[in-house]
Amino acid sequence: MKIAELSTRSGVPISAIKYYLREGLLRGRVRTATNQVDSGESHVRRLRLIRSMTEIGELPLARVRATLAAVDDDTVTLHDTFGAVTHGLGDPRTASDTDPDLVAARDEVEAWMTARHWHVDPAAPAHHRLAELITTMRRFGIPVSMSDFDTAADHAETVVRSEVAYARASKDRAAAVGTMIVGTVIIERALLQIRRLSLESASFDLENADTMSRTSRKGD
Repeated sequence: MKIAELSTRSGVPISAIKYYLREGLLRGRVRTATNQVDSGESHVRRLRLIRSMTEIGELPLARVRATLAAVDDDTVTLHDTFGAVTHGLGDPRTASDTDPDLVAARDEVEAWMTARHWHVDPAAPAHHRLAELITTMRRFGIPVSMSDFDTAADHAETVVRSEVAYARASKDRAAAVGTMIVGTVIIERALLQIRRLSLESASFDLENADTMSRTSRKGD
């Protein structure tokens, strides 16, 4: 298959395909004389997966390489393969373990997860990051407790089970991981935008509460 055709079918630029080949992320051999690469449908799926990790998930190359290794290794469970992806999506900026406020927040987060019967790898960055965010809010005088997140957690539990089930039903491991990346990142970003829209609307309502109240009374 010519590289141009592989690029068209996968949506990945030719320059990127050649780069992935050089980095060993895409199996195949380029025949420069004919501008072709030994490839097939599996390479199209592989390129789409790499693209979803780099462009949508914004994973660094080292994390992409580790995830692809997990995808290729049938001895790694699909759960652990998903973990290789989701852990890479995190952005922990872990403070010192001697910070008493952070240590206390981490303990609260872990106790909260235990109470919800959530099974999370201790190496996962998300709960450490959550503890850091809670600590930051408290230092700005925002009173927050783990129970404030119960409603969001209840909703997440309902939604993500269907997301994971859908991803696991994909035809192969690469497709499952690609679905997981796209679903996770896109849905998280969509929810963020919804929250920002809601914040602006709430601010408008409170800013104009007196005017809206007077208008309502006039209409009665």
